Amino acid sequence: MTANSEIDHLTWDTLRLEDVEQLCSLMNAIGEADGTGETISLASTREFLGTPGTDLDRESIAVREGDRLIAYGCVDVAAQPDREGRARCRLPGGVHPSHRGRGIGGRILDAQQEIAERLAAAEHPGRAGHMHVGGGLEGADVRPLLTARGFAPVRSFLEMLRELPGEQVAPSPSIAGVDLRTPGDADADSVHAAHVAAFADHWGSAPSSPQRWAHMWSASTRRPEFSSLAVDGEGRVLAYVMTDVWEDRRLYIALVGTRPEARGRGIGTAVLARTLRLAAASGEFDDVQLEVDGASLTGAGRLYERLGFTRDKEFTLYSRDLQKEAV
Repeated sequence: MTANSEIDHLTWDTLRLEDVEQLCSLMNAIGEADGTGETISLASTREFLGTPGTDLDRESIAVREGDRLIAYGCVDVAAQPDREGRARCRLPGGVHPSHRGRGIGGRILDAQQEIAERLAAAEHPGRAGHMHVGGGLEGADVRPLLTARGFAPVRSFLEMLRELPGEQVAPSPSIAGVDLRTPGDADADSVHAAHVAAFADHWGSAPSSPQRWAHMWSASTRRPEFSSLAVDGEGRVLAYVMTDVWEDRRLYIALVGTRPEARGRGIGTAVLARTLRLAAASGEFDDVQLEVDGASLTGAGRLYERLGFTRDKEFTLYSRDLQKEAV
């Protein structure tokens, strides 16, 4: 590795559970500097570090200046292949704004790719794979770095907002054989099954493990009282909206989907409209936020626009194939 006097004094090791406060502060500093508006709480950072199946010693990188955490990187290889049968590797990470331009980000990304190659070979033998890195907003500092290392833009995701109370959302017409209600703890497995079915035809999607789903279902940010389910006469979940609160006065729609066989009946509109009415009536929120694949085959963006959502930000995902198939 080439010597660099600007960073040779730094310590390179792995993230630890006791890094939670520093990691939370670092992530929020990165979000503020990059203009993404993304914030994370201490509780959510602790949950991130404790994600089931995560081995921080094998899958993470921490960069420290003395006792201060100034950069990090992680590698997350999905337990199941995506719809094309490939191993999907996510490479989240970042460098504190005050330490950019010194080669830290490049060294982290190089290390992440080496880890991704190794883990994918072990967990998905015989499969091709790809690595995904968030490229942020237009002009983000990370984009030239990604391009220089062979990553290319592969997908755009739209962040959409709807002000509350805004124009009143009228109750949806009743749909024969479909009941709308709030999810309870007993619905976790049924919603998971619906989510796997709903996203089976979505680009890059890979089913989460039951353990990770349970971890997400019980997250500290979850606000089930504003979530909505559409169930049939047998109690099977046909469509769902799952909500979180990451920051004051904003409701975040974390997951929304409809089983393929239930599409085209207005069920997706009904669950989303129900959540919007609940959020508006509560008086707790100034707006509702969600994210949608800019190339979604289901036309989700048009549905959201009909319900009063407008485009706020556009994020780009960068991707690169793994160098070789796992053997």
